[in-house]
Amino acid sequence: MKKTVFVALLALVWTVSAAAAAELRVGDKAPDFKLKDSTGKEYSLASADFEGRVISIFYVDPDEKDMNVHVEDVLLKDPGLDRKNRYKGLGITNLKATALPNFLIKGIVKSKQEKTGAVILLDYDYTILNLWGLQNDSSNVVILDKERICRYIYKGKLPPEEVAKVVEVIKEYQVK
Repeated sequence: MKKTVFVALLALVWTVSAAAAAELRVGDKAPDFKLKDSTGKEYSLASADFEGRVISIFYVDPDEKDMNVHVEDVLLKDPGLDRKNRYKGLGITNLKATALPNFLIKGIVKSKQEKTGAVILLDYDYTILNLWGLQNDSSNVVILDKERICRYIYKGKLPPEEVAKVVEVIKEYQVK
């Protein structure tokens, strides 16, 4: 009996420490991934679309898709962001976090891509959630520099002072 309890506790500690170790933090190099967009094209952090660019990543539950739309609007309007050469927006949709059918989400994704010019990928099985330790059923904003080092992370709805910080961080690292 004692042996069983010990093994169970050991397994619990190992699971908790493994989950904690996977959480992406500012200063960490972001683990790479392979995900597809709504057309089936595969992307990773090493994809040509992102090479040499600062990336703002919005990891979103489709049920909370508008939580940080105010941040997207600011990023779209800011003339100091070099979208042609040094900066790229990336959306990742957490399909497992919603009961909405995938075909409906793909239509929403296509519309959002046309509006923002961002690449939007589909995460069917918590790939990013597991790799980076982000929140489920929410909206997460991550900024990676050109070397894929995390320079900013926020989980939830960004208040105005954090929106300004997002823009500052992107501008800072797009010239480094």
